[in-house]
Amino acid sequence: MSEITLDFLQALLKDEYPDVILRSFEGAPGSKRGDNYTSMVYRIALKGIQNRVEPDGSCETETPWEGSIIYKRLPESTTRREAFKSDELFCNEIAFYNKIWPALFEFQNRWGIEEPFKSVPKCYLARDNCVLLKDLKQFGFVMPDRKVGLSVDQTYFVLRHLAHFHALSLAMKGHDPEAFHELWNSRDGISEVFFVSENDDYYRNYYHEAIQNAIAMVDQELQGTDSKDQYLDRFKEFCSEETFFKTMVELVEPCEPLGVICHGDCWTNNFLFRYENENIAEMCIVDFQLVRYASPALDLVYIMYLCLERQQRALHLTPLLRYYADQLFCRAAELSGGGVVCGGVTSDVLFQMLHKDFRQKSRFGLGIALDMYPITTCDSDEAPNLYSAEDSGRSQGSEPAPGARPVRTSSAACRRKMTDLVKELVDQGLL
Repeated sequence: MSEITLDFLQALLKDEYPDVILRSFEGAPGSKRGDNYTSMVYRIALKGIQNRVEPDGSCETETPWEGSIIYKRLPESTTRREAFKSDELFCNEIAFYNKIWPALFEFQNRWGIEEPFKSVPKCYLARDNCVLLKDLKQFGFVMPDRKVGLSVDQTYFVLRHLAHFHALSLAMKGHDPEAFHELWNSRDGISEVFFVSENDDYYRNYYHEAIQNAIAMVDQELQGTDSKDQYLDRFKEFCSEETFFKTMVELVEPCEPLGVICHGDCWTNNFLFRYENENIAEMCIVDFQLVRYASPALDLVYIMYLCLERQQRALHLTPLLRYYADQLFCRAAELSGGGVVCGGVTSDVLFQMLHKDFRQKSRFGLGIALDMYPITTCDSDEAPNLYSAEDSGRSQGSEPAPGARPVRTSSAACRRKMTDLVKELVDQGLL
């Protein structure tokens, strides 16, 4: 953190806190091991004095002032940066905060929406290898437990906000397609980082290990059951190293007319909630490093498969998707002055389109689960330590590798979640 100085921070905050004079600051890791994988996150605690002028202007008083900001930077380990394409991910997040979000926010402001989407943290600075953000923790926002996932109530809240976020790009694309295309498809715009054909060889070893881990878990969980071969054979076919990565690349391709700016990493740790009287009052969506232009179904399969348990999906999946579709339709219509959505479809037709696309993209959710289920269920000491310059992405008990290594865990929760998803997709004819 040598590049962070008191003068730098003072200049950074002058517009928001013009009457504060900083006296000291201190940085500490802002996330636990297992909560973050592609960047280092620090919480910078600030102390100073605040000059207050009485309403009548008669006198000025000095009072102690404290605050904090979030500082994200690239990992110390060059190996991890290269293995997880941290530099490219940082470029995406910088493009989002400097270009994408300001344009979407300005477009939203044209329509005078009564409750505009604003669930993105304030960004003070995004450049090169660092991003500095408002610290939501100091305002009472909390992160759910990644091992627990989301409740159904939290999921409805997330889907409402995600639909309003997706509606911004859906409406802007319809209103001014040329400007929208330039927004995301330009040299300084966003890009798909992981699932592009040129990364096939690069990630072959990574997914080879993740696939073998997942197959072993499902095999163990289904031992002694009559249906073992039925599920395991379909899973192995999906995981074929000859076709797996190609399938994932195809699934992230935009499907018009539903292409939108997606968050790209919709799992529990990227949703922060603030509560009042035990009820959710507001939320924020964080971490836009995987932002992509694609079908909204990619964000939806993330939420449904990574944040919910199978029993929750069995009871609530269709109502949740219907709720999201209704919210997307209503907000997109608002952002079009009450005009047409996706060429003039009705709310029912939009739901049918999304439901069909969600089923088609379900395999993408399974592909992500190969990597993410161990991440969401592992103990902290099983996760890599991003704050160590020596860490190279090793798994517990393994030697350093030249590239990224997937997280490994032998937990019963991970075996159950992986097996539940395989069985669910096979039973529904999706795998």
